[in-house]
Amino acid sequence: MNEFYSLNNGSLRIKSPALDISFDGVTEVLSKTEDNEGLSMPFTVLSATKEKGEQKYIFWEDLPLVYMPDCKEEKLLDIEGEHWTVTSVKFKAFTDDNDTLVHKNKKNLFARNLYEGMEGDIFFLKNISTEKAVVIISETPDYQKTVLRINGGAVLIDNGGYGVALGFTENSGCEALCREYYRHKRRPKVSMMMSNTWGDRNGFSRVCHEFVKKEIDAAEDIGVDIVQIDDGWQVGSTADLSRRDELGRRVFADDFWQISDERFPKGIKVLSDYAKDKGIKLGLWFAPDSHDNFKAKKRDIEILRKAYEKWGSRFFKLDMYWIQNKEECEQFLELLKSIYGFGEVATQIDVTRGDRVNYLCGGEYGTVFVENRYTKWGNYFPHRTLRNLWSLGRFIPTAKFQFEIVNPDLNTEAYENGDVFAPENYDLDYLFASVMLSNPLFWMEMQFLSEKRRSELKRIIPVYKELREEFKDSDVVPIGDMPSGRSFTGFDVRKDGKTQYLLLFRESAEEATGVYGLETELSGAEVIVSNADVEVNVTG
Repeated sequence: MNEFYSLNNGSLRIKSPALDISFDGVTEVLSKTEDNEGLSMPFTVLSATKEKGEQKYIFWEDLPLVYMPDCKEEKLLDIEGEHWTVTSVKFKAFTDDNDTLVHKNKKNLFARNLYEGMEGDIFFLKNISTEKAVVIISETPDYQKTVLRINGGAVLIDNGGYGVALGFTENSGCEALCREYYRHKRRPKVSMMMSNTWGDRNGFSRVCHEFVKKEIDAAEDIGVDIVQIDDGWQVGSTADLSRRDELGRRVFADDFWQISDERFPKGIKVLSDYAKDKGIKLGLWFAPDSHDNFKAKKRDIEILRKAYEKWGSRFFKLDMYWIQNKEECEQFLELLKSIYGFGEVATQIDVTRGDRVNYLCGGEYGTVFVENRYTKWGNYFPHRTLRNLWSLGRFIPTAKFQFEIVNPDLNTEAYENGDVFAPENYDLDYLFASVMLSNPLFWMEMQFLSEKRRSELKRIIPVYKELREEFKDSDVVPIGDMPSGRSFTGFDVRKDGKTQYLLLFRESAEEATGVYGLETELSGAEVIVSNADVEVNVTG
């Protein structure tokens, strides 16, 4: 008998301060406490022996949820009563082709049946009579679909054996439980304010020792923490068509990942030391070779280990990989685990193209690099980036994501004359604020930012740096209307259920006044920073 679980007559009961649930068909159970080597809040792991093999059940004492990695439970639970609705939430990655990243679908149950099933990543089963809800989270990569079915009240899931979280809350608390789960599962150690020059679309044509040195100087002036060197530091070229397989996917063989002596004759360590003297850290772009189920994984780990130990890199953007089966997914997650074994390190996991891990799979690892948007192609609009963060942030903590800020003065000719939503019409502190509750990415060559734009940033970056540790550990709740370019929108930053900060945006709306409804009462609010004259009135 353990404080939080018991096994009687084949029934495993988990009873913690926040959870009471049973699973049948268990013959033996072992218990231990883990924390994913510091990546998660401490949790209890129950390893249960069942007829179909071992099933692990993971739970946190203060969370009304149990997580089943490699879920073998086809039937999750039985629901009772007739008054149920089911809402599915489906996330879209491959953001080079998608700009609506959250899709919702709602159905009513009839006789507790949903025979045809619903596809999604997260499901909310709400009883409109009792106001009680069940939350189901399926943690699959892009290639794997999840289908939920309900037959006579039996809730069945088919997701290829990936992880499933099963939670219980009030009807109004479903989204909050999702966010709380991921704050337990992933404990971010740093808030990253990073730069990466790729956003100006000059590619690797300018990447070299002197260019990166100037980026470090600009980072010091602006206040950016990390300068990340993207594609171009290595000998191999991702533009070389001869280094592709029969499906057009890049191959990273031979000496591909050696440092380019032509671009970096002094190596990268000297730049890392130069940055360190200025209080700045260095990051690198890298593409794991996923051919033959990540056959080159050991080689890739050693390359990154060398970058960590010898070159001084602490941040790695992982790009150009693909995941098309469970073995490849497991190999990629093992790669991530190995990287975090180096020490104080962080990864940015790109989901912009192809079949990758999506937003939920491997949720304890890294930040998600969500989107490539460029002024050169005229496809960056500030309200769309804000909308994507706002939409995803309803279900996943905003600290999980990395979203971009561009140089709004570039490529103005790529936008229609008079376009009110063109980037040039926005102050740079507004663009920064729109993504600062994620991990802000200066998606630009910072050395070319004008003094005017730098001064705009200096209005807000000191405020951000003072508060970001609080932001990182808080529950960030999207409020107002969904960003549309014309809305009043924003975020409510809460600690222990109480509002601590509000980040509010008046987009290009005709109205001068907007009203925000909050879930908790406030006695007042003080403006910390604003890019306009503003009055705030609080009534309850």
